[in-house]
Amino acid sequence: MRRAVVGLVALLALTGCTASVSGRGAMAAPRLCPAAGQDAAKVVACVADDLNRFWRARLGRTVGVDVTVDPAPAKVDRACRSFLALGTAFYCPADSRAYVTGASVVRTRAAFGDRLPYALAVVVAHEGGHRVQYVARQPGLELTGNAASREIEQQADCLAGVWAHEAARRGLLDPAGFRAAYAEEMRLVSELKPPAGSGLGDYDEVATHGTPAQRVAAFDRGDSPAANPCRLREP
Repeated sequence: MRRAVVGLVALLALTGCTASVSGRGAMAAPRLCPAAGQDAAKVVACVADDLNRFWRARLGRTVGVDVTVDPAPAKVDRACRSFLALGTAFYCPADSRAYVTGASVVRTRAAFGDRLPYALAVVVAHEGGHRVQYVARQPGLELTGNAASREIEQQADCLAGVWAHEAARRGLLDPAGFRAAYAEEMRLVSELKPPAGSGLGDYDEVATHGTPAQRVAAFDRGDSPAANPCRLREP
């Protein structure tokens, strides 16, 4: 997962759940967006719509979680364009839009198979968390440096957990399966390195986002009945 900021950008990548994962056993089939099937763009649009409804009800204002799948470079704001090279997903504050790269979809499909809907929901829920931060004008978004980035990214993980908790209550998600998908994606994305010549320098996912264990712990904080577990600035 990442949040792109002019001059320095923090990114994102996430994944999903269903059948079985090596060493994890069987998981419940996803009940999220069944009409979308395995069509990545349709799954992303469906999840984004649900996030918009959820956060509008929660915050009392329009949030506008807009996500583009497999964007052409020219369609991404210049401030965030270099993050396309990492092949994950990211939120771009410069145009208030999230992007899921084509490379991310290919990698996610290969890693998660028919669990693709959960995998994509993980990604979109985290990126939607960044959108919520900006709509709520969360303090600290203007800060740079790895420590500030980790706090922002893990709050977005927490906000993904808030949505997942409610989605599970509505019968859209299997809680254990979705959490397993979140943990698996955090492990996978933590290993990504930018390609040479990408303009991302020595970008380090763990330094900017935290360890997989820290990120899952943040998700778990959100996936709880607490009133405001992520300390979001709310109206």
